[in-house]
Amino acid sequence: MADSIHQGHRKRMRERFLKTSLNGYQPHELLEILLYYGIPRVDTNPIAHELLNTFGSLRGVLSAEPDQLKRVRGMTEPAVCLITLLRAMYEYDIAEQNTGKELASFATICDYFAELYRFEQREVVRAAFLDEHLHLLECAVIGEGHPSAAELSVRRLTERAYAAGSNVVVLAHNHPQGSAAPSDTDIAVTRQLAGVLQACGISLVDHIIIGGGEAASLREAGVFMGLDIK
Repeated sequence: MADSIHQGHRKRMRERFLKTSLNGYQPHELLEILLYYGIPRVDTNPIAHELLNTFGSLRGVLSAEPDQLKRVRGMTEPAVCLITLLRAMYEYDIAEQNTGKELASFATICDYFAELYRFEQREVVRAAFLDEHLHLLECAVIGEGHPSAAELSVRRLTERAYAAGSNVVVLAHNHPQGSAAPSDTDIAVTRQLAGVLQACGISLVDHIIIGGGEAASLREAGVFMGLDIK
């Protein structure tokens, strides 16, 4: 009997969603429907509320790491995979939409990386590889943690650039718990890395920092002044 009640409720929720899309839905209801496909034959409404209480918002749920999601009571491995997959698909879509796009202004570059980092809680280093006309060829995660000399492999960065057929690179990393303001280390590493890459025939044209809901361009901030980098 309980299974029949749950199945009837799920069917009605799915039909309502297909008819109205997001109109009139609360965040917990959207999560409830999503969890149907990772948690069978269970009332997922309480689990949806628990996720929102734990992570603060729908965005917080989508930003959570798999290990964090697993700790929420009622969550199953398929449900964790489903939520994580949504975030991965979002990032893939952003990359697909922007491949070939000209990233020739500070605003365009900042907007691009702000979208990529929207659901990222970890400190992650990415690099956008551009052609000589500043069209995006590829973007890749090249490290985790702060982009210090110890963490960031110049060899890996140059190999990815050569593989993409790129000699122009934009670096980016995020400050998950802070602002987009560059630290002294950010500035020093950027200037050092620009010189090293230049010796390899690769131009580091900008370094974007994402934090506090904002994006900052280090070139726009003047960090590249005095460097022989075009």
